[in-house]
Amino acid sequence: MVELSDGDLLNKLQNCEDAFVERKTAADSKDWLKTVVAFANSTPIGYPAVLFIGVKDDGTVEVGSKNFDSLQKTFNKKMEDAYPPIFYVTKVLNHDSGQCLAVVVPGSEGRPHFSGPSYVRVGSETRVASESEFDNLIAERQSKPYEILKWKDKQVSVDFMNSGHAARMLGAVRSTDVLTVIACNPFYATFQKTASQQVCIPLNRVDILFDTDKNRLKLEVMPV
Repeated sequence: MVELSDGDLLNKLQNCEDAFVERKTAADSKDWLKTVVAFANSTPIGYPAVLFIGVKDDGTVEVGSKNFDSLQKTFNKKMEDAYPPIFYVTKVLNHDSGQCLAVVVPGSEGRPHFSGPSYVRVGSETRVASESEFDNLIAERQSKPYEILKWKDKQVSVDFMNSGHAARMLGAVRSTDVLTVIACNPFYATFQKTASQQVCIPLNRVDILFDTDKNRLKLEVMPV
């Protein structure tokens, strides 16, 4: 993450609000979470955006004493609703007219983030999605995973474009096989070959077709 000195933060405090700077008064807490989520999702990865708390829209620090320990605890509590969790750093900033809280939020590698958890149904129970379940939900919106996951627990044709690759992946020289889709994320798909054998195939080597003769999805796997 790009580091910001106190001088850098003070400069941002005085400058106009932009895509990387937001100001809120200490009492205006309703949009703290929304702002942090937006920063994490929109700022270039590793580049710091700053939310100033205890500051008016014109960059003026609110007068009067503030309990910054209590303010940071309140802020941290609100950030617990971010999903997945967002990395940020808080710092009490000294200004000529008083003090304020600077919250530095780098663009996140773990985005997208949301201002609340994602929920799934497990049997008759509604619960917060696990990390892997959340990844699968995101993967469903991407082209290859989305199409492959339509065939979850169903058989698809998998055509390896050379027998050597098939031998390494499947333990056999046969270049075409029928596999059952088990799972898929943005990086690889997992298939069941036999009751005791699963196969993982990187998606960057997969082309998606449709086997009209067999009326099922067909995957062509490019050689390494």
